[in-house]
This record gives sequence, C-alpha cells and structure tokens, in this order.
Amino acid sequence: MNLDTLQAEVAAALEPAFRARLLARGQARSMILRDGVLPTGAPRFAPTLAYDLIGYGEVLLLHGLRIRTEGGDEDLARRAFVQAGEAIEAVVAHGVPDDPQRGFLRLLSAAAFHLGRSSARAYSMLITSLDDANLSRLERALALVILRSLDELEEEIADWRVNGMASDERLADDLVASEVRMDPGDIADQFEESVFLALDTALCDRFYSGLGLFLLALQVGEESLVDRAREALQTGLDVSADVNLVPQWWCFRLAIHLVDDLWQSSYHHLLPQVPPDGESATWQEERSLFIASLYCRRRAEIELWPSQIEAARRAVDRADNLVVSLPTSAGKTRVAELCILRCLSDHKRVVFVTPLRALSAQTEVALRKTFAVLGRSVSALYGSMGVSSFEEVTLRSRDIVVATPDKLDFAM
Repeated sequence: MNLDTLQAEVAAALEPAFRARLLARGQARSMILRDGVLPTGAPRFAPTLAYDLIGYGEVLLLHGLRIRTEGGDEDLARRAFVQAGEAIEAVVAHGVPDDPQRGFLRLLSAAAFHLGRSSARAYSMLITSLDDANLSRLERALALVILRSLDELEEEIADWRVNGMASDERLADDLVASEVRMDPGDIADQFEESVFLALDTALCDRFYSGLGLFLLALQVGEESLVDRAREALQTGLDVSADVNLVPQWWCFRLAIHLVDDLWQSSYHHLLPQVPPDGESATWQEERSLFIASLYCRRRAEIELWPSQIEAARRAVDRADNLVVSLPTSAGKTRVAELCILRCLSDHKRVVFVTPLRALSAQTEVALRKTFAVLGRSVSALYGSMGVSSFEEVTLRSRDIVVATPDKLDFAM
C-alpha cells in the first residue's frame, strides 16, 4: 500500500461514523463500566467490542507511525495517534482490574497520546497504575520516560549495569542452570523457554543502552548521542521482529519515535547556542545551567510544549517584542522565564509585573524554583500602600523583582 492510499484509509478510519461509530460505542460503554462489569439494565453492547477497539487502536497507531516514518501528513498522523489512544483507553479505563494485559494496553494508549502531543492524557494513563501494572522491564522503562521520572529510570539502568544482569557470563550461567533443572520428559519446551528468557534479557540490555544514551544526550546536549540511542533501539527492534517478540517490538518501535519527538522539542535543540541578536556575556553558561536545573526536577522538564515553541524562539531575541496570549496552564510562565534568562545573561535585572497580589506571591515562588538554583535572587513587592526602606533595597539589588502595578508605581 503506497503512502497516499494509506493516508486516505486512515482519514476514513478517523471519521466518527467509521464501523458503525465504533469509538463512540466504546466510549459510551466505558462511561458506565465499573471494574469490567456493566450495571444491571445497561445496553447490550457487542461481545467483541473490546477486541474490536484494541485492534482499531493498534492499527491506527501503526499506520500513524508509518505515515511519520515516510514523511506523510504530520497532522493526520497525530490525529491517528490521539484516536488510537482513545480507543484503547475506552477498553482499559474501567476494565477488569486484574487483567494481565491491562498494564501493557495502558502503556500503548499512553504512548499514542504522547505521540499525538497530548502529554497530559498520556501521564494520566500511567500515573495511577505503574507500580501494579504487570509491566516488563522494557515496558516499565518506556513508561518512566512518558512520566518524566528520569531519575528513577537512571537508577534502574545503573542497577542493571552494576549487577551485570546481561553480561555474557551471567547469560551463560543462566542457560547452564536452566539446562540442569530441565525435566527430561519436556526438555524441548523448557529449552525454548530458557532461550527466550536469555533473549529477553539481552533485549532489555539493548533497550537500557538506548535509553541511557538518550538520557545522557538530554544532560549534555550532544545530538550524536541521540543518533547512537536510535541505532541501539533500532537493533533491538530488528531482533524483536526477527524472532517475533511482539511486546518487545512495540517497546522498541515506540521508544524510537518518542526519542525523536522529545529531542526535536527539547531545550537543547530549540534554544540557540548563540542568541539571534548576537553573542551575550554569559548566555551559553546561563542556558546550560537553566536546562540542567529543569532536567533535575522530580518530574524532569526536558522539552517545550507545542504552545511554547514559537514564542520561546522569539523570547531569546532582544530585538524582538511579543505578546503571548495562551489559556491558563498552557505555558506562559516558561516563555517569561526564557525572556528573564536572556536579560540575566546580559547582566540586566528584571521586573515581573502581575495584576494581583496573590498572583505575585505565586509567581515569586515559581521564579525562585527556577532561578534560585542558578544563583539568582528573587523578591516580591506587594502589600500595603507606599514603599518601605527594605523594599527600596529590594528594588535596587535583587536580580528579579515581582510586583503589582501600584506597588511598582510607588517604588519607581
């Protein structure tokens, strides 16, 4: 099937009426389902509805990945990802709690949402179920990337390496031990199982290698490390396909696309090494510290959101002025932080004006979280009428001052 035909079929599959409104029926069923059980008097949904939704979601996800790989319509691919996530979500959101496949399906749904630029929905699919989701090591590692729990992922990779879990000697010893324990009456099946376990361990090691290289790239900003991470993951993908290990194949393929997405939207990739208006006194140093501090947060902040990218590019250009209009929680403060960072790199001080006292207090806390670790001072001017001597000192000496308009007017 060529790309044009594929895209036409995906567009048809995204229509609400597709397969007798399959997605709508699944979502309606999910709304009334409780722990996999329909209440008394519920509509009589088709017994194959869950199976159909999973198949629909997986095919949409696969087609979206192919469209991306072959350079097709990016918007169509992202719509396919979101609808794939919704289809699988409709099965697992209120499904049978102890279903052994539930954790893996949640991961598929989360990855689809993430690729569709719905990171919040991806996060919500995993955050309540990661510890008891019956995930393999590969699946858990991929989930930690989606959740941005990169410190936890680093610890797991380090423990794996330190303990030599996939060393040649360890794998050989495991195979010998398995052979010793084999029952002569069923030796063929047992040998196949021991080889599978050894292969799964080797694939896990390759997966950790790829993700470890990517984490290092996010720390130091070297794109060559991203290329090496892709190569490691591609090798694992090829081996998984050759031996028909489907869950591992999904993990490797999704990881490759997630790595690409995250790097393309990362601060390292989008924030210029040299500002558009020319070199500044300490820009590169300030930029590196800023990115490192965001990476080290409990939930690592490694990329710009789609709503922030254009404004972020312009925010570091002193010759440019801009007005950013975004809904609540869409990322305006991060754009402001980049403006502040650019000013600080030129040894300038900053006044951040907010309309309300409560918002000034909230902004002061947010800016301290970002800039205190960079060695910058942040204080706020808000409160009673007039200006005290302490506030005069604040205005003259702090790197960043947060103020309401009336308070700033008095201070000036």
